[in-house]
Amino acid sequence: MKTTKTSIFISTIFFAALAVSAARAADGIRLDLTDGGAAVLTVGGRSHFSLAAVSVQTFEPSVSMQFGFFKRSKKNLAKENLVMSGSAGGGVKLSTSQGADAGEVRLERTAAGNARLIVEIADGIPVSAVELIFSGAEDDRYWGFGEQYNFIDMKGRAVPIWVQEQGVGRFEKPTMPYHGKLTDSYFPIPYMIDPAKGRGLLVENTGYIEFNFGGKPGMWKVEVWDDRRVSMLMFGGPRPADVVRQLTAETGRATAAPPDWALGGVWISAQGGMDEVSRRVESALDAGIPVSAVWSQDWVGRRHFGAGNYGVNYRWFHDEEYYPGLKEKIAEFNSKGVRFLAYFNPFVIEENKHFQEMADKGYLVKNADGEPYVFQIITFKGGLIDVTNPGAADYFKEYAKAATDMGISGWMADFGEWLPYDARLYDGDARLFHNLYATQWHKINREALEEAYPDGDFVMLTRSGYTYERPVAQVVWAGDQEAEWHEGDGFPTVVTAGLTAGLSGIPFFSHDIAGFSGGPSEKELFLRWTELGAFTPVMRTHCGLQKFKNHRFDTDEETLSHFRKFALVHRALLPYLKQLSETALNTGLPLINHTVLIDPEWEKSVDASGQWMLGPDILIAPVTAKGASTVEVHLPFGNWERISTGEIFEGRSSIEAAAPVGDPAVFVRAGALPEVIAEIRDILSR
Repeated sequence: MKTTKTSIFISTIFFAALAVSAARAADGIRLDLTDGGAAVLTVGGRSHFSLAAVSVQTFEPSVSMQFGFFKRSKKNLAKENLVMSGSAGGGVKLSTSQGADAGEVRLERTAAGNARLIVEIADGIPVSAVELIFSGAEDDRYWGFGEQYNFIDMKGRAVPIWVQEQGVGRFEKPTMPYHGKLTDSYFPIPYMIDPAKGRGLLVENTGYIEFNFGGKPGMWKVEVWDDRRVSMLMFGGPRPADVVRQLTAETGRATAAPPDWALGGVWISAQGGMDEVSRRVESALDAGIPVSAVWSQDWVGRRHFGAGNYGVNYRWFHDEEYYPGLKEKIAEFNSKGVRFLAYFNPFVIEENKHFQEMADKGYLVKNADGEPYVFQIITFKGGLIDVTNPGAADYFKEYAKAATDMGISGWMADFGEWLPYDARLYDGDARLFHNLYATQWHKINREALEEAYPDGDFVMLTRSGYTYERPVAQVVWAGDQEAEWHEGDGFPTVVTAGLTAGLSGIPFFSHDIAGFSGGPSEKELFLRWTELGAFTPVMRTHCGLQKFKNHRFDTDEETLSHFRKFALVHRALLPYLKQLSETALNTGLPLINHTVLIDPEWEKSVDASGQWMLGPDILIAPVTAKGASTVEVHLPFGNWERISTGEIFEGRSSIEAAAPVGDPAVFVRAGALPEVIAEIRDILSR
């Protein structure tokens, strides 16, 4: 290998010593130019990534949005491949085919000790997008990319990194405007981890980014729009858990765990007005269900979307006729240990009273003509609060304060994905801010809650986000799955979402038992979804769009008994969840782990994508197929004990486990958590 004069070395950064951690194999990073003209990054003495080519694109972008989905195309596309060569001043020089200066590739060391690879195109070169092509190997794996729903490994696929709706139904080729594609996500991150090789990569840009792993064999590429400087962090592992720690050390970690009541109790969804909500809370408490919160999203009023779909008014103040005496009822709930949770989103609807006032004050996102940017939302039209405007943020906080003054302990800060590409903002470029909109929306909500509850005794539930969301978010839920079994957008996608969220350093995860859209849900689905919910950091239900037809926790006595049992199991996990929460805050490691984070040396761990591990010591392999009564389980190193039976299994083995309804395949590391497991075993035996 021929090297340039550039050779940068940095010291090793050591991380917290956990059972799953390991130090770096070496202490250096370097960038070398090969005879073939590729820039090879070496991290920790290992060849890391090889940048084979750099090109610039010019085009006229065409980007449209409908129902939170974005379509894009390039008009008058032109592309120029640049030449990489050694630079006497250090780094790698970029030139046009005519020999003109086109920029450089250089290496920096971050404050956290990781490598930052920068590709910067010279000012005189026209740029609409920068395309980077990397060399790959047949055994490379392409995991990560934030929260994903259909795939752990994106090999052979293109992955858009653009915060948007994930779809009411997901298909390879969507046929309806509200369907999503299989790689659409509310919470994408331009981050990739190869768990078997213990390395990772994060693109730090904030505009539209697309990874493509389905092109020329042995090659993959990254395309970055609307920027001439591409910055990438390279994580050297060498274990996959180290990569997650390195990622979160650079981009931020959760700053506080949810309160104990949020982790240890169950949140039940109840809608339909004050009397109906009171009835359902009392029925749950009378049944012995450890309810810690009731979530009533229609506290702002109800709206019917047609076809039996029941929704809410999109506004920021409560419906006094539908929820009379709410403040007094919240105090009554609190006296019984039940918090009341509400709902907000960033839409500002034309028919609601604050639309015109916000428009007059300049608090709404604008179009090219300087008018409020109005678009179709569902069966109505509206716009968005301009979260970059401090006055708009303060305006919303007045409504949030009215909610907390009533005793509301938190809410779902919904949506955040719909900012149009061509919008005009008070501060910033919408093309580069779109992916950050959700985080800023959540930040405003969290500030309002922190001002009301400085002791942290609140919850905020969100679904959307981007690279820098973790310090802002609290509980992230998987979004709007179909109340169905199907693999495109039903129950199975929750498992994948939990795993990919964990791989991307998202610590506190939740999901709707048993789905939101589609349906109506049926009994077996509800029972199985409940079993997984018990072994989720936050256990909560949703009434769903088909509120009057969906199966619910109190539909019949068998369901009520099943739900109570697993709600008590969840409550028994609180000491362990608190322990894992502390680890997440300190290291960035998630509560829900893919098995490869726990035992990367076992080759079968990369195949364990139908199960998740709650920390290093509990494993659940849920049944996600209708009528199934067995499930494949991959047990990592150590001995494992089936919680319900006490049977011992040797680790690093794969088994077909019986899993009838009511007895899910749940295992604990032998000898771990004796008091917690004794309580759970007692509950399951009743």
